[in-house]
Amino acid sequence: MGDVKFDTMRNGYNRYQVDDKVAQLTSEVETLQKKLDLYVSRLDEVEKQSASYKEKYLTLAGEIRIKEKAAEDIARIALKEANVIVQTANDNADVIVKEALASARAILIEVNKLGEETGEIKQRMIKELDKLDQALSEFEVPRKIDLNLLEE
Repeated sequence: MGDVKFDTMRNGYNRYQVDDKVAQLTSEVETLQKKLDLYVSRLDEVEKQSASYKEKYLTLAGEIRIKEKAAEDIARIALKEANVIVQTANDNADVIVKEALASARAILIEVNKLGEETGEIKQRMIKELDKLDQALSEFEVPRKIDLNLLEE
């Protein structure tokens, strides 16, 4: 804005120049206020979106924990079953051993698939959180207006 100089008159400054400058400054303040309101609105939207992503993240993280626990339980059960099958196979003959190993492999493959699915879900969540982090990083908040400029 710079320094503003008004013509002096008999009882002070030129009233019309001062009125024009005040009107100009008022218009600028209104424009800046509208921009600020828009930025605040956008910030609210981004915060709501962030809360939504956080909620989704927490939900998916809970699901991941459940699936990981299930995978651990399945692995533990599979290991127990494999041990029982191996013992039975040792007791009953080579044919039973071959069947037991096939069952154990199938169970381990399922456990492996569950682990892969859990990893994929985790990677998706990391990507979504990265997108959210980038959106928040790119959001610019307008700088603060020095309202003392209107008092001069």
